[in-house]
Amino acid sequence: MISLIQITDLHLTENKKTKVKAWSTHASFKKIIDFIKNNESPDFIVASGDISNDGSKNSYLAYQKEMKRFKKPVFTILGNHDNQKNFNAVFGRKIPSIEKITLSKTWLMIAIDSTSRNKESGHITKKQLYSLRKLIENNKDKSLIICLHHQPIKMDFWIDQVGLDNSNNFIDLIINQSNIKAVIWGHVHHQSESIFGSIKMLSTPSTCYQFFGNTEKPDTNKPGYRKINLFKSGKLETKVVRIDCY
Repeated sequence: MISLIQITDLHLTENKKTKVKAWSTHASFKKIIDFIKNNESPDFIVASGDISNDGSKNSYLAYQKEMKRFKKPVFTILGNHDNQKNFNAVFGRKIPSIEKITLSKTWLMIAIDSTSRNKESGHITKKQLYSLRKLIENNKDKSLIICLHHQPIKMDFWIDQVGLDNSNNFIDLIINQSNIKAVIWGHVHHQSESIFGSIKMLSTPSTCYQFFGNTEKPDTNKPGYRKINLFKSGKLETKVVRIDCY
C-alpha cells in the first residue's frame, strides 16, 4: 500500500503575522504539518497550489522549511495566487506544465499546471491535453491519479466562476478511461467527493480558511488535509482529516 497525503491552498505570506481573511495562515499550516508529522506516515506528499497568497520568496522559504521535515518526496503544483519566478528561485527548479510521477510499480500520479497567466480561473493548454492523452494511452497497465489546482467539475457555489475554463476538454479526455482512478484538486477550499463514471472526483479543504455558499466569506469548517491509500490492485481509499487550528 502507498500512502499519499494532499495538502492545498496554504496562502502563506511574506510576513508571518499577516492575516488572510482573518486567518493566520502560517500558524494553521504549521499546525497541520505538526499533526501530519506526529500522526501519519506518508510515502508521498502533494501540495496542490496556492502555496503563497502574495507570491513572495519568504512565503516559499517558509513552505520549504516545513516540508523539509518530511524525509519523503514532496511534489508541488502552483495555483493562481503563486508566483512561478519566485518559487523557482527558492527551489531551484521549474515546475513542468505536466509531469508523470511514479509512486510505485502499479501507481502513477500525473500533475498538471492548470494556472492561466494573470487569471484566477484555470486552463489546460492543447499541448498539455495532448501530453495527458499520451500518458493515459501509454500507461494502460498502471493505475493513475491526476492532480491539478483548479476544479474540473462544478462545485455549485460561487467558486465555479473561477474554475477550469475548458473543463469539458479535460472531462472528454478522461471519461471512460478505466486506468484513471481519481482526480484531486484544490482551489475551492472545500471538501467534496463524487463519482464520474468509475473515477473518484475529490476536492480537498485548505490548510487555512474554507469556502462554501454564495459568499466569499470563509465558513466555519476546520482546516484539513486528504489521506489517500493506494493499493496494488488499483483500489483507492480516501478520507479528509480536519484539525482545530484556532
